Amino acid sequence: MHNSVNMLGATNLDLLEQLFERLSANPFFVKDADLRYVAANPAMARLCGVRTPSALRGKSARNIFPPGSAERYEALDRRILAGGRPVRDRLELVPGHDQARTWLLFSRFPVVDDEGKIVGVAATSRSLPAPERHHPIYSRLAEVVRHIRARFDTRLEVDKIAAKAGISKSQLERDFFRIFGSTMQAFLHSARMEHAIQALEGRATIAQIAMDCGYSDHSAFTRRFHAVVGLTPREYRRRVRFGNQLADPAATR
Repeated sequence: MHNSVNMLGATNLDLLEQLFERLSANPFFVKDADLRYVAANPAMARLCGVRTPSALRGKSARNIFPPGSAERYEALDRRILAGGRPVRDRLELVPGHDQARTWLLFSRFPVVDDEGKIVGVAATSRSLPAPERHHPIYSRLAEVVRHIRARFDTRLEVDKIAAKAGISKSQLERDFFRIFGSTMQAFLHSARMEHAIQALEGRATIAQIAMDCGYSDHSAFTRRFHAVVGLTPREYRRRVRFGNQLADPAATR
């Protein structure tokens, strides 16, 4: 545990805990490479059913959450440790210690040391207010997000998605914007760019990547990519291959 804290930086962890301390609706944590908690805020402590954030240190999700949930969280964390790619805007129903369930909109990020080595995972989240009893708004939106991420290469048919959910198109769009702070179309473009960034680190041609992302027009793909990343796909690939890493090109939508 001591070595993990040293790698992540004890001073930085203390500062992060202070920054997140008063955000009562925003559970926050940092885990080391062994997926043990090394920092958290009171909101995270409450979610886990412990009195103080310090009670979480040295424990893992398996010590806190039901087995199925813990395995899912740690699988996601291990993917971030292995690939170094953030996970953004995931909507999930999280079981609390008292069997109560809380909807969280969370994002996870790799923690990188001075040498560029991934040494942990940090997560921020937002607790969503409980909707009216039996109201399926968050379940519905979680399904919409899964649909967009799974079919980012196709045209977004909001009418059909809304009809499947049993609500109007305008209601679905209002609900989506209220929770995610963006339109469904913007979210689709974000999913496409995340895929493109990863694909550009491989061997597929830029034309093929554009097609895989749902762009029949190569120039439209290039314009969108440049607007998001600040580089053309060709420039980004060249920079990656020559080892000049961008801070986080997927962060801007």
